[in-house]
Amino acid sequence: MTISRPRPAALAALTAVLAAAVTAASVTPAAAGPTASGDLERAASTTGVPRTTVASTGLAPFGPTGGPLSRSAGTASTDATTTTTTDLTSSIATKLTTRAKDTRLGTAWSGQVVDLATGRAVWSRSTTTTRLPASNEKLITAYVAMKSLGGGATLTTSVLQGSRYKSSVYLKGVGDPTLTSARLKTMASTVASTYKAQGITAVKVFVDDSLFPAPTNATGWKAEWVPSEVAPVRALVVDQVNVMDTSVNAGYVLANQLRSYGLTVNGVGRAVVETGSTTVAGSTSPSVGSMVQAMLNLSQNDYAEALFRLAALKRGFAGDWTGARANALQVLQRYGVYTKGLVFYDGSGLSRSDRMPVTTALYLVKKMRTQPDVNSVVFASPGMPVAGVSGTLENRFTTAPTSCARSIVRAKTGSLDDVVTLSGIAQGKDGRERLFSLLVNANTATAGARAAVDALTATATGCY
Repeated sequence: MTISRPRPAALAALTAVLAAAVTAASVTPAAAGPTASGDLERAASTTGVPRTTVASTGLAPFGPTGGPLSRSAGTASTDATTTTTTDLTSSIATKLTTRAKDTRLGTAWSGQVVDLATGRAVWSRSTTTTRLPASNEKLITAYVAMKSLGGGATLTTSVLQGSRYKSSVYLKGVGDPTLTSARLKTMASTVASTYKAQGITAVKVFVDDSLFPAPTNATGWKAEWVPSEVAPVRALVVDQVNVMDTSVNAGYVLANQLRSYGLTVNGVGRAVVETGSTTVAGSTSPSVGSMVQAMLNLSQNDYAEALFRLAALKRGFAGDWTGARANALQVLQRYGVYTKGLVFYDGSGLSRSDRMPVTTALYLVKKMRTQPDVNSVVFASPGMPVAGVSGTLENRFTTAPTSCARSIVRAKTGSLDDVVTLSGIAQGKDGRERLFSLLVNANTATAGARAAVDALTATATGCY
C-alpha cells in the first residue's frame, strides 16, 4: 500500500468532486448495480463512483460558547426564524419529552440530546441500551479512518511490468475505492507506449489484489446483500461496480483499454506482482478526507469497508475483519470514545449483529465537532448530510413541521428494513449547538418512524 501525504493546505477543501459515474467496460461487461429506491441509504450503492451532494457551506470551528466562532461565511445558512439570545433548553426538553411519546417510534428505541458546550443532557431515553446502528456505524469508520490514515493521505494504484516475463502487465490494487476507468485509461496509454517502445505488442494482464485477504462476508451480512448493497471487499475496484469479483473486472477494463491502444491482450489472470517488477504508470486517488466525506454524504458502503481495512493496515493490524475491528476499537479507546456495550463486525453498518448505544454515537459526534482535523473534513460542505439540502438528508426536512430545521441539522442517517437512525449536530435557534442521537429498531413502518425521528431532531433545534 502506497500512502503519500500532500501539503496540509489540501485539507482546506475537497480535492475535487469525485468523478462522474462511468460504467466499467470489460470483455464480459459487469452487471449493473441496483437502481435507486425511495430510500436514499440504498441509492448510495448504485454502480459508479458517487458525486457528493454539496451543501452551501460548512460549519465553522467550534467555539468556547458552544456555537461557531463567528457567524460568517463559514456557518451554515438557516431557513429557521432568526436566532434568539434566549436559552431554549428548558422548552426543548419539555417538547422532547412530549414528542417522545409518538407511537410511530415503536417501543424499541433510544435517544439523547446533549448541549455540546456544557455536556449536559437535555433529554434522554434508554441511553445504555444497545441497538442496531445501521449506517450510523459509519461514524466509527469515519473517525477511525481520519485518526489512522489522516485526511490528507492518498492512495497510488500502479501498473507494473513483470521482471521475468516482460510481456506481463500487473495492475496492483491498493484498496482505492475511487479508482475510475478514466484514470485507468490514462495509465493504459502510458503502458501501451512503453511496451511498444520495447517491441512488445502482445501482453497478458494480471491483477494483484493481495493487499486484502480473499473476501468473506462480515458476520451479520445477509447473503442477498452481496454484491448489490456491498461488493465483496477486495483491494481493486474500478468505477465502484457492484460485481462479485471487482478485481478481475478491473483487469478486463484495463485489457480492453490496452487493446484500444494497439496491444494484443492474451487473457486476464490473478497473480501477485513478481519481485523486481518495474512501475510503468500510476494513478493517485483523491484524499482520504474526500473519501470520508463521500462515505458520510451518500452512505457509501463500499467506501466504508475499504477505509475500515486501510485504517487497520496503516496501524499495523491485519487487513481482515478481525484486524479492522481490533484497530477501530483501539483507536476509539485511545481517544476516549465511550465503548461499553459497543459491538461491530463491519465498517458500513450493514451487519445485523452490530450494536451501539446512543452514548457512543454522541461521543463520536462530539469528537468530530471539537477536534479541528476531523471537523474540517466531516463538517465541511461535502461531508455530513445537511437537512433538506444534501446527501441522504436531501429529501428530508422539506415539509412542515420539520422544514424549519432545513440546513441547520447535519447528521448521519441509517436505514435497514426495520431500523431508522440519525445522529449529528442540531444548530439551535438560540445559538447553542446540541448533539443528538436517535436509534429506532424493530420498526418496519419506515416512513412513519423516519418522520417521528425528524420531528424530534427539529425539536432539538428549538425551531419546532
